[in-house]
Amino acid sequence: MTLNGQTVTTLIFLYNLLLACGCPPDRQAATHDEGKLHDDLLCAYHSDFRPVKDHKSSVTVKVRFALKYISFDSLEETFNLHSWVALTWKDEFLTWKPSDYGDIKETQMESHEIWTPRMALFNADASIYQSDSLFTTCLVASDGTVTCVPHVAHSGICRTSLRRWPYDSQNCTMYFGAWMHTGEQINFTFYKNKPVVLDDYQNGPGWTLLKVVNDRLPGAYSCCPNTSFPMLKYTFMLKREAAGPAAVVVIPSIVIVMLTLTSLLLDIKDNTRLILACFSLFGHFLFLTEIGNDIPKHSSDTPIILLFVRDSMIVTLVAILTTLMLMAIRRRVAPPPAWLTTVNRLVSNGPGKYVIFTEFDPSDIIDGKTLTDDSPIDGERSRNTSDWIKLANLFNSFIFVISLIVYIVLLGTYIPVDD
Repeated sequence: MTLNGQTVTTLIFLYNLLLACGCPPDRQAATHDEGKLHDDLLCAYHSDFRPVKDHKSSVTVKVRFALKYISFDSLEETFNLHSWVALTWKDEFLTWKPSDYGDIKETQMESHEIWTPRMALFNADASIYQSDSLFTTCLVASDGTVTCVPHVAHSGICRTSLRRWPYDSQNCTMYFGAWMHTGEQINFTFYKNKPVVLDDYQNGPGWTLLKVVNDRLPGAYSCCPNTSFPMLKYTFMLKREAAGPAAVVVIPSIVIVMLTLTSLLLDIKDNTRLILACFSLFGHFLFLTEIGNDIPKHSSDTPIILLFVRDSMIVTLVAILTTLMLMAIRRRVAPPPAWLTTVNRLVSNGPGKYVIFTEFDPSDIIDGKTLTDDSPIDGERSRNTSDWIKLANLFNSFIFVISLIVYIVLLGTYIPVDD
């Protein structure tokens, strides 16, 4: 036998009636004032419609955020906000005279039993489901004032600005409002006193909340002159806790600069200088990898520390090439050209001698013999080698000065500092 919908409904009604009639005397419906008030308020109450007797009237909803916890993922560019949201409005159908109900001036009601405003986050993270409905216990006053304070978690999108990483600050903004209703139907606004409360706030990992700025956007558009779509704008100003990233990236970047400059001051007689310069170049690649693991791969802003490491790597590569060239010059025994001898004489006898920062050891072994002046051939080779070494000293000092100037400019331009 097939039962239609009307038959099923009738059976359910009869079943409930039997249950009500079968209750023992001590389990009858509550007859005290609070129970009677609750039943009278919800009698013929419709929670799907705005609680106004005139449909042209608007419902003003006051909003207050009591922040509890904030987490920000700069890699995924998501901003998570945990807070208690206080919402207050007037419900014209939830009013009573306290004298009629034992002088009860306020009562608690569940949010699913009454009308509650739907406050949506417009720039929400679409990958996470976020309900705009309230699920909490609300306080209802005799004049119809309803106050709900649910614990809500919001997840929004926040574009990351990494130019001054790791000493960067981020401004994350959230926009709240009614998803479908206009401002003439539901008017969201702030509490006059303390629209944002930070008394019990705790900073999330890696970030410090500097301040919160709230603003109400009227939502007036030229397309809809007779309607408005107001929004509540909250801007959260965060500062990164940079002690960890600075210890891993910033300080070592300065150390490898010192290694590169130190290598330019060493003698080229052995391979110590070349090994130190190559180690500095390898360190640059390590820091580039470390920075790449800590920042978004497709960020629109390039961290200036990344530009510093890039340019410093070029300077270190020049230092390596200079070392190889000077090692080749130092071993030359061919007679130098006349201009080279003239330049060496001018530098040695003029003010240029004060800019020579390096003095390479002139001793060398040629064909298994130490350069001496015992024979005319060895003496000529010694003089030729001395001229080439003087040229190497001059060229190396020039490279050192240029590298020092370049690093001073890079440090002043690209190394971020904590404000």
